[in-house]
Amino acid sequence: MASSDDRRRQEYQMTDDHSPIRDPDQIRQDCARKLRAVQVSTHFQAILGCLLGEDWTTPRLVEMVITPDGHILGRPAGEPSFKAFLGASEDLIKNIHGVAPVAELDGDEIGFLVAKVAEIKRQW
Repeated sequence: MASSDDRRRQEYQMTDDHSPIRDPDQIRQDCARKLRAVQVSTHFQAILGCLLGEDWTTPRLVEMVITPDGHILGRPAGEPSFKAFLGASEDLIKNIHGVAPVAELDGDEIGFLVAKVAEIKRQW
């Protein structure tokens, strides 16, 4: 079994250009830390929290789907169905790119969020 030092070394292996290679969960954690420090609407905070697996709002948004026509529906904690209309997926992508410089997200972190949006798009 790998020690925590071994895991840390693996998370931050260096590439040829000397930039660290981060584990996906480390990217998620770094992204969450940076975004948590930025003031956004409760609505957007719930969406970001759901994408990052964080419990940032009450009720917590636990699951989202994107319909074929591009609408985002959310399922709050304790609810059996997707009853919350959250907006358009293209607006979410724009908002992610809009908050990225404010939160000082790097390319990996932006890519992580955009990939999460793509995952929920494929779920419908």
